[in-house]
Amino acid sequence: MWMKKRYVLSYEGEQHTAVVAKDADKIAVQVDDGERSEIDCAPVLGGRALSVRIGGKIRLVHLTGLDNAGKVAATIGGRPIPLTVMDELHAMALESLGTAASSGTIAADIPGLVIEVRVKEGQKVHQGQPVIVVEAMKMQNELAAPVAGTVMEIPVGAGDTVNPGDTLVVIEPEPGG
Repeated sequence: MWMKKRYVLSYEGEQHTAVVAKDADKIAVQVDDGERSEIDCAPVLGGRALSVRIGGKIRLVHLTGLDNAGKVAATIGGRPIPLTVMDELHAMALESLGTAASSGTIAADIPGLVIEVRVKEGQKVHQGQPVIVVEAMKMQNELAAPVAGTVMEIPVGAGDTVNPGDTLVVIEPEPGG
């Protein structure tokens, strides 16, 4: 049975949607509602890279890390590729922040359960630092600080249920940040 998951990819300022489907040892990828391609990949170079076959083309892909903001440092065929990969729920959460992100307010975008609060009021945080974990749709989502600053308010705690629009964390941005 094919298991599907949607991702949002940001590359060179453009966003694309990719659906990755897995069934046992088969993987299929469809980007932007285009043609579905089956891919094969195998770890090479002691697991430091992947040999990826899409259609009849083979590419060597080095993935050198994933940071908290979802940015992946990668090279494909020796060419650096700056890529941001987010699951669909994380991407929706970032979009829903809109202008709230510039104010430092993190709000729930869908109903969920607070699993963990990773900061305290008065704590300094940097942009992209994970501050709270919310479970929604059977997935745990780590939400990060949209701005660098000081945590001013945390009106929720672990075990609290939240609804769309509920404030989770308020961060006062650093001056000039």
